Amino acid sequence: MEAIRWHGNRDVRHEEVQFELALGPGMVEAEVAWCGLCGSDVAEFAHGPYAIRDRPHVLSGQAPPLTLGHEFSAYITQLGAGVEGLVVGERVSADACWRCETCAACRSGAYNQCASGGSIGLCSDGALARRVRFPAYAAVPLPDAVSDRAGALLEPLAVGLHALDRGGAQAGDTVIVLGFGAIGASVAVVGRAIGCDVIVSEPNDARRDRASAMGFAIDDAAGESRAAARRLRALTEGGARVVVDATGDGTVLAGAGEMTRRGGVVVLVGIPKQPVAIDAGRLVLYERAIVASLGYANDLPRVARLIAAGALDPEPLITRTVTLADTPAELARLADTPTGDLKVLVQVGGAGGTI
Repeated sequence: MEAIRWHGNRDVRHEEVQFELALGPGMVEAEVAWCGLCGSDVAEFAHGPYAIRDRPHVLSGQAPPLTLGHEFSAYITQLGAGVEGLVVGERVSADACWRCETCAACRSGAYNQCASGGSIGLCSDGALARRVRFPAYAAVPLPDAVSDRAGALLEPLAVGLHALDRGGAQAGDTVIVLGFGAIGASVAVVGRAIGCDVIVSEPNDARRDRASAMGFAIDDAAGESRAAARRLRALTEGGARVVVDATGDGTVLAGAGEMTRRGGVVVLVGIPKQPVAIDAGRLVLYERAIVASLGYANDLPRVARLIAAGALDPEPLITRTVTLADTPAELARLADTPTGDLKVLVQVGGAGGTI
């Protein structure tokens, strides 16, 4: 079958492959409809390996080359032994986390913290292929009101919801989102769906225009960081209750606390590549907090319910669609020519599947 395989840095190929993962007990096989391209896919292409390892993963048993793709919608085609609660033909998305199910984190429900964990498409063959196999515990059934395209967006939207949860965001809160890439945009649209007042701070003209067109209040993030913080405090009558940093830029994080009110929370969902200097004294004096947010845990079904209820429309996040054959070139474009794109979707299967 056709697949997009990561062989190494700048070496991603469109090629014919056979399944490496067995359809063993507790596994499912599904025909892929749509698959999103994530920033982690771009990073693995341009600068990897990061999450991909050069040895067999402890849970999946797979090592590179690997098929990329962990944001997807699909139709179940086969069930491994012992799988219950799913049926052939059912539409699903996937919570991409492989987990051991036995460690303290897994037992508590915080399986995103599993020390042995990994991700579909990074530690096992993913969904940039005609079919994909993955653990049945990862399957997230899609309500009828959630389209195949929307189903491929549950995973990044769940990252946004988890970040808001980590900050304790509630309806009526003002939330500042720093950065309007795919994850920042996911935080913004989910925040609005749960009743928050969202302000987006983004220096890139194209992304700032997209945020404005989607109805978010905007700050252009230009100028010295303290000046930007003063502007945002003025917009929020003294500071936001929650600031979500989705930039991965340490200099942005260093000033993010100044954008919160007293007792506010900064949620770090972008990953800085270098150590960051934080004025801890000002955190204490204003009783501000910084918390980290890693992926998601039990959040995809909640996102699906928001979409099904009409509270959340993910379609504006989709800025481009491509074919499976075009995917290597698209990864190179995203890596080498940053644009205002939020989410690029790959149409892998026929509309509506073939089940």
